[in-house]
Amino acid sequence: MDDDAQRDSRMLLNASHGIGPVIFSRLMASFENNPARIISALDSELLKVNGIGKNTIESMREKISSGWLDKEKQKMEKMGAQFIHTNQLPEHLEQLMDPPTGLYTLGEVPKSPCISIVGTRYPSNYGKKFARKIAFELAKSGICIVSGMARGIDSEAHWGALEAEGSTMAFLGSGIDIVYPPENLELYKKIQVSGAILSEFPIGRRADRRTFPMRNRLVAGVSLGVLVIESAKSGGSMITAKFAAEQGRTVFSLPGRIDHPESQGCLDLIRDGATLIRNTHDILEELKPMLQETKLSNVSLSGSLLQDCPTIDEKEQQIMQVFSDGERYDTEDLQRSTKLTLSEIIPSITMLEIRGMVTKRPDGKYEGNL
Repeated sequence: MDDDAQRDSRMLLNASHGIGPVIFSRLMASFENNPARIISALDSELLKVNGIGKNTIESMREKISSGWLDKEKQKMEKMGAQFIHTNQLPEHLEQLMDPPTGLYTLGEVPKSPCISIVGTRYPSNYGKKFARKIAFELAKSGICIVSGMARGIDSEAHWGALEAEGSTMAFLGSGIDIVYPPENLELYKKIQVSGAILSEFPIGRRADRRTFPMRNRLVAGVSLGVLVIESAKSGGSMITAKFAAEQGRTVFSLPGRIDHPESQGCLDLIRDGATLIRNTHDILEELKPMLQETKLSNVSLSGSLLQDCPTIDEKEQQIMQVFSDGERYDTEDLQRSTKLTLSEIIPSITMLEIRGMVTKRPDGKYEGNL
């Protein structure tokens, strides 16, 4: 079966009422893993599949007779969107128990290992600061930042990755053409340049109570780990963390104040076994074995991700040379010793700290781990 026929069949089935990822998997198992065979099957054959009723069959037939597929493809062409499936999907998604039938995409799906960052739509300054900082540092390390482009922590995470000139992906709970919240239009456009916008819902589909949990399972499933920053006891972030745990992904949680309502979910996660993190280095240390196993071709595992065989640039070498005497230095000391500017020192010392090559002490000074 050629790719165009497979893509078209999957798009049509994906848009049919009552055919979600689980029902689609049952249909594929019953019809020789051939989506075109499903579309051409007799009603009597389709009704034998658990979960398929007359309404679902009528929806599929209506999509065929109305020319829905041609109209959808015209909309996609106008937007510059694609529909990807099977081995074109981001790594790990096809391994899910309920993988997406396919995904609408805008932009180019990064090949880097992914970490998802999620949290409240109404973060404190503390939450905003650490969401953006950790996303920035992870993206600088070659990791793709994944979130849902919602207000709050999601947006901060995406912006952090963009500021680092790294890659980021946003999974939407609506059709790929719907920008929500509307103030994220600029973010929506920038993500397409540095990564991809993705959705498993047809163009024009509005978000509802069903679509957000479906989106959250993909945010969890595409990543090596999920970091939760500020979450109440219930809500989308906790659902994403639950999906991550069920899928065997690592769940990270940034602790917050015990008297802050938006910290209660994170504290519950830590109590129940999530990995408490204090900084980016904690995440990289925890994921180091998995990053070593992936050996992804576009990520230099001997450089920015793993600290045991670091490859550092010229500015970082200058800074490490200062630490060779075993003394501790603050950024002003480093400026005097290296002749580098503060704007050059800050990102360099941050990367050295992420790699575990220097440690920041409580007094604000750094020391080398030589």
